[in-house]
Amino acid sequence: MKRSVLCFLLILALSFCLSAKTLEVWIVGWTNEMARIAEDLIAAEYTPKTGVEVDITPIGWGDGNKITLAIISNDAPDIVTGGVELGIRGALVDLRKTFGQEFEELEATLFPAITQQLHFEGTRFGITQNISVMNAAYRVDILANHGMEIPVTWDDVLKMRPKLNANGHELAFHYGSPDYDSIWGAYTLITQHGGNFFHKDGFTSAMDMPESIQGFTAYIELFTKHNMPLSTAGVTQFRTGELAMIIDGYWMYTNLIYSAPEIAGKWQAGLIPGTRRPDGTINHGTFTGGTHFAIPTTTKDKQAAWDFIKWFLSAETQRKFTDAIIIGIPGSLMVPSSMEALYTLEGLPREIAHVIHEQIDQSAAVPYAPTAGVLYRFVNFAIQSCIQTGADPAEEAKKAAEEMNREMDRRKVEYKRFLDQLAKEYSS
Repeated sequence: MKRSVLCFLLILALSFCLSAKTLEVWIVGWTNEMARIAEDLIAAEYTPKTGVEVDITPIGWGDGNKITLAIISNDAPDIVTGGVELGIRGALVDLRKTFGQEFEELEATLFPAITQQLHFEGTRFGITQNISVMNAAYRVDILANHGMEIPVTWDDVLKMRPKLNANGHELAFHYGSPDYDSIWGAYTLITQHGGNFFHKDGFTSAMDMPESIQGFTAYIELFTKHNMPLSTAGVTQFRTGELAMIIDGYWMYTNLIYSAPEIAGKWQAGLIPGTRRPDGTINHGTFTGGTHFAIPTTTKDKQAAWDFIKWFLSAETQRKFTDAIIIGIPGSLMVPSSMEALYTLEGLPREIAHVIHEQIDQSAAVPYAPTAGVLYRFVNFAIQSCIQTGADPAEEAKKAAEEMNREMDRRKVEYKRFLDQLAKEYSS
């Protein structure tokens, strides 16, 4: 009798193991530590409720082609980092079309500024998991010592710099400077003026728009006309007071909290200096980006993949995951795509969350364009030509637009069959 019961239990356990689902998830931009934190959370809260196990593989920023190769070889995981590029090639599920109202309801809980880069011809081939955005921090103690407040516009910055410079202080870009991902510094000023790199059609450059030319020129002149530093040492100089303003990625906030306790209370998070538009409003925008969850068309159980995405992007899960990163990896920060989650984080002061939120709301995601990484180089060429040789910014912006349009014209031919198929599917 005991042997029969034991055999029954063994068979029951074996059948459960064989029937349990395991989702494979490949995510670009996560570290091994982040993946472990996510898997611990999943093991504690998701798997016990659903019976679904989840294996996460973090992919380095430079190794995204592994996902493409896996898709080509019909050996893709169940969930990947992906978006419009793979989607229009027929490799990803249109989440909006497939999951309808459930998708609409989930997307409505995320920051609108970040979801826009996945809107292409009515499709949604991905949904954003986290946000990247540039932010600013100010040494308010230094500014106060000189009778100054946090600058509102770039004109304010230019008026303040002579006195600050004379006393050994500077206001500057770190991330986004000519020597450190300059295209995002340029994009900041371009979008503040109302321009962009690309038009929303995805196949035309916007660098020759008057607004883009004005913004590009304003960025270049910060360095050629007003002698702002071409590079800085970032947080190190902010700690010493050499920098009274630093523009960097959002991660600098927790970096400062954990690594620079000696200046606690002496600095404040704030919006990036803005540009006054013709209608009198001031735009403080910069770029927003992010990593996205997508479901390959080869995924066998698409509903199980979607159910996991819904759970992971819920405000409660995003809060727990992000807080675990802040606490478990001191000095690190991930900005959740859930608006509600940002304000419930225990590891991030509420005033900083508010600044991040406002910065995101004022900012603009780069519209989709095929092989955008190739197109960015023309902007970088224009920046370096102006900085290194003194070329005219307006002419270089127009030249960049011409080069981008030539490249994009070739892409129009290459992508025509994909776009025609997409149009056919959505007209039927």
